[in-house]
Amino acid sequence: MLDRLLSAAFAGGVLLATAAPAFAYYSRDSYEADVTFTGMVEIPDDTPDFLITPTYINRQLLFLAGPLQAAPPKSAGKADGQIDVLEKTRDARTGRLYARYRYSGTFVLDNSIQDVLKIRLPLNPAEVWPRSTDECFSYGSKYRMAYFWNPSAKGCRLAEGVDYFTASGAITKKRANSANTVPAYERLANDRGEIRMVLAFGADDDANGRSAPDRNKDYNAANYRDTRDYLLGRGFAGRLVALDERGRECGTPKSLAASPGHVEEFVRQDGARRVVVRLFWGVVNIGDDSNAFFCMAKEAAERGSVFLYSGHSRVGGLDLQYMADQIGAPIRMNVGQYQIYGFFGCSSYSYYNASYFAAKASGADPDGTRNTDIITNGVTGSSYAMSDFTIKTVAPILDWSARGTRTSWQRIMDSYDKKFLTGVNGDE
Repeated sequence: MLDRLLSAAFAGGVLLATAAPAFAYYSRDSYEADVTFTGMVEIPDDTPDFLITPTYINRQLLFLAGPLQAAPPKSAGKADGQIDVLEKTRDARTGRLYARYRYSGTFVLDNSIQDVLKIRLPLNPAEVWPRSTDECFSYGSKYRMAYFWNPSAKGCRLAEGVDYFTASGAITKKRANSANTVPAYERLANDRGEIRMVLAFGADDDANGRSAPDRNKDYNAANYRDTRDYLLGRGFAGRLVALDERGRECGTPKSLAASPGHVEEFVRQDGARRVVVRLFWGVVNIGDDSNAFFCMAKEAAERGSVFLYSGHSRVGGLDLQYMADQIGAPIRMNVGQYQIYGFFGCSSYSYYNASYFAAKASGADPDGTRNTDIITNGVTGSSYAMSDFTIKTVAPILDWSARGTRTSWQRIMDSYDKKFLTGVNGDE
């Protein structure tokens, strides 16, 4: 499992060694700051210097999210870390060789964290993985993954100084949350007067994602149904979108029949403006079973105004380039269209922040923020809150389209029922 997570992380460009620009940010329960800590990772004696960061430090940093989101209070790191290798040092007692390094990056922090952030990482990821029992993961055997690893959990017998280290991260620069910012509602419509949305729900259990959402017992199928009922209640008319239609629009040479997902389209006319919502249910993972979802992500990037995804974050594997390679069709981000993206999963702040801004960058918008706002959550989002996230993000857009009301980002973020360090990035 660890190797698969590594493959997904590198495919998604999750682990970086260069700093990214700072974007505007707002959250009710968190703020952004620069955090610096000194870490160490065990390396073989014959390791050349150029392999230390990509092979060993990046592997270790896959475990960063687990202790951060398990701790009270919670935090998360953005994938913009600057890594500087300081030295190689040998433990006189054990004879093991370590690389010491300095890590500096942007974190989202619970408002109550003000001075020091505790960082816990495994000294040797390859060795600690088999020694980590189910008690060492926040959700036990159900999600035995690196970003749920928590060595200080009750019942976990991993030892500090032997299996992992604890560092004190210095909060070196705090950034004030933005105030009185508003989505660019008037720029959501395309040149045909349409606001197009893709609202996607990934199955909690992949096996359930191969069945239609009606009478489906999966947690997220209920969220799909709730969102459909909401749209029908707001005056939308719906239809089922056939698989062959989706395949033609996607332009993929691959068949989607093995895991087709379920897509309904809802349309409402607001005067001269037309609102079109594609609602997706199915498997969202890495691999061929998720090609139907990848086609919906392509539609959102190329033709959409709003893309909201609720489900497993897949450790950054839902990367635009990876998805394009997987379906065999390019995904050409519409850099001239203002778009709102929202990812409600496991620490989507870490995985779907910088890379999507970079994909929207252009000569006129070098940071990609003028035409993009991205909503993320810093810690694991629960299935029971996903319809709340989707509906409360969509509602202000529908209200603007119908009546011209302009709800601020601050009011939208404050409206969510639960606290998951949810915030909007790039709200210029």
